[in-house]
Order: sequence, then structure tokens, then C-alpha cells
Amino acid sequence: MTLLNGKENTLLRFLAFDNVAIDERKKLIDLGFVPGERLKILRDIKSGFVTVLLKGGKIALDTNSAAKILVKEV
Repeated sequence: MTLLNGKENTLLRFLAFDNVAIDERKKLIDLGFVPGERLKILRDIKSGFVTVLLKGGKIALDTNSAAKILVKEV
């Protein structure tokens, strides 16, 4: 499943990127998106962004980026 499909207040584990350009991939890795990392969706797409809690920080991702992040429920 992708981050875009996740529900609010759900704990997830990051798995991989799906078709992400190298420069965007590097930025996401720098933000903490590494395989096995846990994250929690704080706000879903209704706000226009997916806001997640990752490594103690809040990150807002647009729908295009969120659709390319593969996760699974913990």
C-alpha cells in the first residue's frame, strides 16, 4: 500500500519508494525515509497533504510524493 492510502492515526512501517526520481529520493532519505522506519499519519489527504510523524518530526508531503512511498501497517 502507499502512504496516500493510509488512514489518519495509523502506525506504518516504510518499505520502499516506487518510481521516485533520484533527487527526490535523496531528499526523502535525508528526512528519515529509510527501510524499516516507523511513521504515523497525523493528517490525511483532506488537507491537500499527508502529514506524518517520522523520527519525532512532522513532515507534510504532497499527494504525488505520498503516492510513491510504499508502507505497511504495523
